[in-house]
Amino acid sequence: MSDQEIQVNEQEVPTPEPPAENKEPKKRPFRLGFLSGMLVMLILCVVTFFALLLTRRLYLSGGEGIVDSEVMAKAETIYAYLQENSIYDFDDEDLRVGILDGLLDGTGDKYAEYYTPEEIKALFEDYNGDFCGLGLILKVDPDGSMYVSGVYEDSPALEAGFEVGDILVAVDGATLDGYDKYEIADMIRGPENTEVCVTVYRESTGETLDITAVRKKLKKIDVDYRMLTDTIGYIWIKDFDDVTTEQFEEALKELTDQGMTDMVLDLRTNGGGLFRVALEIAKQIMCEGVIVSIESADGTMKQYTCDGDTPFGGQIVILTDGYTASSSEILAGALIDNGMAISLGTTTYGKGLVQDFFYLSDGSCVKFTTNQYYTPNGTAINGIGIIPDVEVEFDGDLYYDEGIDNQLNAAIEYIENH
Repeated sequence: MSDQEIQVNEQEVPTPEPPAENKEPKKRPFRLGFLSGMLVMLILCVVTFFALLLTRRLYLSGGEGIVDSEVMAKAETIYAYLQENSIYDFDDEDLRVGILDGLLDGTGDKYAEYYTPEEIKALFEDYNGDFCGLGLILKVDPDGSMYVSGVYEDSPALEAGFEVGDILVAVDGATLDGYDKYEIADMIRGPENTEVCVTVYRESTGETLDITAVRKKLKKIDVDYRMLTDTIGYIWIKDFDDVTTEQFEEALKELTDQGMTDMVLDLRTNGGGLFRVALEIAKQIMCEGVIVSIESADGTMKQYTCDGDTPFGGQIVILTDGYTASSSEILAGALIDNGMAISLGTTTYGKGLVQDFFYLSDGSCVKFTTNQYYTPNGTAINGIGIIPDVEVEFDGDLYYDEGIDNQLNAAIEYIENH
């Protein structure tokens, strides 16, 4: 696009590992005694065990799997070299995780990841919609800086005095240069009832402020909505998490009760999320037909369909950009190919792949790509994206200087003229 204007809540990111060059150098003596040998053997046993679980290709009778005697010997030698010569005070558990990360990296699948039990628990807590943070809604403007685009009601951020438009400069004294949107979000979140200091530049006053707030548990807001005119409603889906389906259903009902007959569905900056949630939302508004088809590794095709019991009767304009990806593209492709919507904005990211999670015996987990998907018309969008029916570039200067969203205005104009 992970995967310009990017929306991200501060709960969305795993904690980045600090770069190696920041670790304190420390020489370790070369030890080949009994304890060292036992430690090496323990690591090799762990490597063998996890390789068996991850690949199912290690033959217990020996010799022909990925972790054969040559690889084991190399691992033993490398570990001994590290102990004797590395200037870094490395952690043995980090080495074990690194071995598993390397196994997945070798597949060439950029979406493949290994998660420790703690990491996978945190990831699914995010999907569940609960997080500990400040309640900031963050976006990235075209020059790459992160700014506050909204503040949760009844949140630490609101109480501490954050304002829309505040530009993030640092978190707990660490400048944000070189960090991506996910890493910045993770720096802000943390354990409940702990403090975090966020340094912001407030352009309206020309001040640089250190704002300290106490993190608390919040419910993630994935769907924002409002009426744009007497008949045009606006729904912005920010992510596809467990809470999204219910929040979308509530938005749809509230706006319909207020007189919505046509809809602007904003999927800009939405990098995806849970596959099943995209299906659930499609079924709330789509006509009878195919939502998406997926092809598995063995070439088997499976279709996901909608029975069309509750189709939306009015016009739908979907707003897209280069950060509209994955589950967002599934929903957009379903509505467009079934003739229910047109897209307006810029070409989507083009992530036409689906990943699955596979648990290991200790509660850790691996994720890797298992399927490619196709829109209802049979289009494979991976690496290509969905080209908009009406191309409108986002005018960042107009938005940041005057608060005018030119793409949203173009969507309203399209509906009113068709």
